[in-house]
Amino acid sequence: MMSYHVRDRVFRSSATTLKRKPFHVCILAVTALGLAAPAAADSETANANGTLTVEISNIQNGKGQIGCSLFAKKDGFPSKSEKASATLFVKQKAGKATCVFKDVKPGKYAVSVMHDADKDGELKTNIVGRPKEWWGVSNNVPPERFGPPKYDAATFAYTGDPKTIKVKLRL
Repeated sequence: MMSYHVRDRVFRSSATTLKRKPFHVCILAVTALGLAAPAAADSETANANGTLTVEISNIQNGKGQIGCSLFAKKDGFPSKSEKASATLFVKQKAGKATCVFKDVKPGKYAVSVMHDADKDGELKTNIVGRPKEWWGVSNNVPPERFGPPKYDAATFAYTGDPKTIKVKLRL
């Protein structure tokens, strides 16, 4: 006696009955393949995340740390790292540093970088909001005349393949 499932129903049949009804066997095989294909596609999609590397240059001194924030939306960009999709801090070496974001999903992003000289995790600004610490954003977008760079100008497309972007710090 053999059993097979079709739409949550269990059918039992002897081997001789299945031999006489090859149509049922074909339906069973096609159904099994149809259910397996989406599962394979889901696992491929889950593995599509990749690595985004940010190479930072023009670091003026060896003090402190370099903070990198990855933004998937404009809310908080560029200075509110707590609203970023990911933030990490690295040490610089010989005026350069590298931030590596792993398991990044494909999408549209912008990166904000700061030289956190006093290691407090925040970009220091003066009374009118101009940065006192060196900073930079993706696409090396300059600040607006009266404010920070715009998110849309700093965005780039990320496909999930390994990618490296370069950010040059400015004051």
